[in-house]
Amino acid sequence: MGPEFSGSSLRAAYAGARWLAMSVLAIGALAACAPEPDSHADAAAQAEADANHPGRLVYQEWCASCHDDGANSGAPSLEALRTLNQATIRYALELGYMKMQAAQVPKDDLKQVIDWLPREEGASDAWIEAARCPIKQRIVRLEGAPRSATTFGLGPMNQRRESAEQAGLTKADMPKLELAWAVAFPNTPTMRSQPVVVGDTLFIATTDAARLYALDADTGCVKWMYRSDMTLRSSLSFGEATATTPAAILMGDAAGRVHAVAAETGKELWVTDVKLNDLNRITGAPVVHDGVVYAPISAIEVNFAQFDDYECCKGQGAVAAVDLATGKKLWTGRTMPEATPQRIGRTGTQQWGPSGAIIWSTPAVDAKRGVLYAGTGESVSWPATDTSDAIIAYDLKTGDRRWSFQATKADIWNYACGRGTANCDFPGDYHSPDFDFGGSALIAQRADGSDLVVAGQKSGVVWALDPDRNGALVWANRIGRGSASGGVHWGIAFDGKRIFATVNDRPAPTGHPLWGPGVHALDVETGRVLWSYKPTDFDCGAETPPGRATRPAPGLDMLAMKGPIEPISRAEWNSWSPMDLSEAQKAAATAVPTQVVESSSLPPLQTAPPVAPVAQPAAAAGQTPPQPRRPCRNGYSPAPLVVDGAVVTGNLSGMLRIFDGETGEELFAYQTNREFPDTVNGLPGHGGSLDSHPYVAANGALYVQSGYSRFAESPGNVLLAFRPAK
Repeated sequence: MGPEFSGSSLRAAYAGARWLAMSVLAIGALAACAPEPDSHADAAAQAEADANHPGRLVYQEWCASCHDDGANSGAPSLEALRTLNQATIRYALELGYMKMQAAQVPKDDLKQVIDWLPREEGASDAWIEAARCPIKQRIVRLEGAPRSATTFGLGPMNQRRESAEQAGLTKADMPKLELAWAVAFPNTPTMRSQPVVVGDTLFIATTDAARLYALDADTGCVKWMYRSDMTLRSSLSFGEATATTPAAILMGDAAGRVHAVAAETGKELWVTDVKLNDLNRITGAPVVHDGVVYAPISAIEVNFAQFDDYECCKGQGAVAAVDLATGKKLWTGRTMPEATPQRIGRTGTQQWGPSGAIIWSTPAVDAKRGVLYAGTGESVSWPATDTSDAIIAYDLKTGDRRWSFQATKADIWNYACGRGTANCDFPGDYHSPDFDFGGSALIAQRADGSDLVVAGQKSGVVWALDPDRNGALVWANRIGRGSASGGVHWGIAFDGKRIFATVNDRPAPTGHPLWGPGVHALDVETGRVLWSYKPTDFDCGAETPPGRATRPAPGLDMLAMKGPIEPISRAEWNSWSPMDLSEAQKAAATAVPTQVVESSSLPPLQTAPPVAPVAQPAAAAGQTPPQPRRPCRNGYSPAPLVVDGAVVTGNLSGMLRIFDGETGEELFAYQTNREFPDTVNGLPGHGGSLDSHPYVAANGALYVQSGYSRFAESPGNVLLAFRPAK
């Protein structure tokens, strides 16, 4: 996945952008000539230098047509870009998402825009000293400390479930939560990396800024900082000490490397390159089991395929095993054979394949069976493989593939698809919906003691497989229409009886009444929907009632699917109706409305009304200005979290919501997409969209990260700590 950028649109805007940029520079120069009070002389000089920097003109010439129109292009805004540091911007332009676009820019011009964009490059770490904990409080105590949240899945089976004892919070505490403190981070528009909490220390990465911090979990002060030489990307995991090495924090970076950092000191232990080629990166969290680190490998190449002269494609997914003590790579389990030349495209460019089936989720470890489960993405070029859009079981010792289950056949997709460009010309039967398993699989237990491997897909289908029958399908329920950026996006959770799945679809004006953005509780035994919550534009500040949990009418709680889904043509997919239901389901949808969930033992729904979005105040001098209003985006993309039976969720509008997992009753709501001027470290803070996996609970607090600048979402730079009111 990635934002859609058009090189041709940059060219088309060239003349107008140059004229506009020159006008802006001229106006800025005239304004700078006006007399200013002495107290504002430095600020005026800085503003003049910024306005007249040649990099500003380069931005207007080559970049503005996309980044100033994020609602249509999906590109991060200029304000979001200007919060990044120079290393991150250089990576994006030279190796990352913007590599192909930047290839058109003269090298000298590229240097200028890299120099101009990072507005606060010199002050990135200046705040650390003032924010340090008192000397005695800087100690990271690990011996005997509770391991409250040690990886993305909060345990090897990826259930994303914490008990009241682990979290220090109960379901009864949730309606009483209030903001205790906020920490803001510089050069950080996207808070995408789930923290680790061990004892009284919270470890958190600001991936855009390439920083890892150890914070005091009670106050937010800084114990230590680790600086990476490369943009970080994944969530964190904690590895226990070995006989020869100390306990470590593990994470992946945008160059396909795994970092191990000493948890007590922040000292680098090792950095190991696990990528197959320069197209790889690490998005899912590396997980630790029995002294081995298992790193999922994704790739960035899907973004480059939009250019006709690009030889698409060679990037592939894999899992790499690394020794925790030494950083030595032990094995690599690929998702497919290495790519070879396949055919010449209609523009005369060599095309390669197979490619894709990347793994950008966090694997689940099944110690009982000696395997790990990883979900894969779509094929990126022809030919399609039987391991794309699949769940693969890898042997923990060797990396050999034990079995795989493919949910969608012949899904070949890259950014050329939908544009009609050459790198989406594939022979034979295929379709291009981009239905990754972006969300991590989990291992759930049924009442009879047997296990299921359960995973949500971007198709809007939740699949349950039998790990003792080579991944045979047990049940599958379609709870959304799905899309390239919809369906189940980052993962699901399990409370012992129910699977909780969030859906990132756009609102569905017609069709199945449960479809569209929302939260669903599914019976683990059958897959049937027990209750659903669908948001309204209330979350975006509209004067409309908020959503309420509902119980589906009989016949609408299950839209059973059989896997793998067979390919259909692109034209058929585009014309497919969400009301392609059985006659019985159609009749039920017409005759019986969904029913509001009620419980005789609980008060009526919405006893804790959601907090209305807070208006963005004007920024004070030196602060980050308020972000422009975005179109209402209330899709539920982040992976949910279960805490003592309460389900923590969030959506792209920035609304944090907590539900009773049994009944769907709303327990708490808080709008995080707002300014936070009173941060404990003194930096200007602002929340934004909630995406990825932004929350954990520990030490009697719920920690929430707010801000996500990708896909035209709202940037933000804060870590929020909520505690029950006393």
